[in-house]
Amino acid sequence: MNQIHKLQAKKDLLSYPGDTIQEIIDDINMTQAELAERLGRSKEKLNELIKGKAPLTKETALKLEYVLGIPASFWNNLEREYRDELFKIEQMEYLIKCEDWLSKFPLNFLKKCGILPSDSEAKGEMVQALLKFFRVASPDEWSNIYKNNSLAFKIELRHTTHPEAISVWLRLGEIEAEKLSLAPFKGVKEVRNNLDKIKKLCYEEPIDWLIQLRDICAELGIALVYMSLIEKAPIYGATRWIQGNANPLIQITDRNKDYNSFWFTFYHELAHVLLHGKKDIFLEGISEINPDLEKEKEADDFAARTLIPDKARNKLSGMSHFDEKVIISLSREYNSHQSILVSQLQREDKMKYFELNHLKTRVEFGDKELNLC
Repeated sequence: MNQIHKLQAKKDLLSYPGDTIQEIIDDINMTQAELAERLGRSKEKLNELIKGKAPLTKETALKLEYVLGIPASFWNNLEREYRDELFKIEQMEYLIKCEDWLSKFPLNFLKKCGILPSDSEAKGEMVQALLKFFRVASPDEWSNIYKNNSLAFKIELRHTTHPEAISVWLRLGEIEAEKLSLAPFKGVKEVRNNLDKIKKLCYEEPIDWLIQLRDICAELGIALVYMSLIEKAPIYGATRWIQGNANPLIQITDRNKDYNSFWFTFYHELAHVLLHGKKDIFLEGISEINPDLEKEKEADDFAARTLIPDKARNKLSGMSHFDEKVIISLSREYNSHQSILVSQLQREDKMKYFELNHLKTRVEFGDKELNLC
């Protein structure tokens, strides 16, 4: 027996107040017609009440007390218990009907993160958990928020191939941001004043650099969240403002597992905070979303200049030979991480993609200290 049939059977077994009314009048040999007359109701209305098709009102409960001698509180409690049980069953029936909506989400990932119950196959329970995760009342509200241009989420995912997976990744970022102790946003000027501190962290690469970077951002009022890649959500990073536009949220994935890719994405997203408005949402890596090309170019240029200063880039453009000794020397001269130099030179076709890869640093999220699922 499937869940729908089980719930229907449970509904059929519910005893509504009308059953008790019928039992009592049978015991005292009173017909429905007589009871209707004594209550001042039509026979048709009373029959609907007895069959559970009409609710038992407080007024009727009081009249039953007068006619049958059973307190109105008894009838009111009976009605409330019946309606509560009926509502629970009907709600579970509705949730089960949302199975098609549920099936489009990365269920195994959500179970692994503890968002969905891992030990349950009940579709209704999983739908309920997913609605709570997104803070929406139904799949319709989820669709309105994530697929249309809503007040809660000002970017439309309806043209993307997998809006469900993307929305999960974004929502997880918001939840992780809520765990951070954020200062009020210190403003663009203060963020720029701390760029040298961030660049130094990038160059020196201490063992806990991810945590240090997150803490620096939190002190500036920026929520920096590291989020593992979710299948069907091929995102590099995202930037939007949260908490009533009070704080920017930068969310980065470990899509390429590469130090240069991480820092380019970070500076790119930081540029959106420094250069662009609070009302925009920037989502990098989803081709179906039409980006603001001018703003994306500004963010790319900012990231490129921050990773490798113009002076260093000009010198590199005039060189034709690069080996390990040269890369290490350039890294020290310009305080640019050797992994970033190698990656940038490879991208500009000055080196083969297999050359000096041993100088690169791999970046992969998963440390328990990063609160990742």
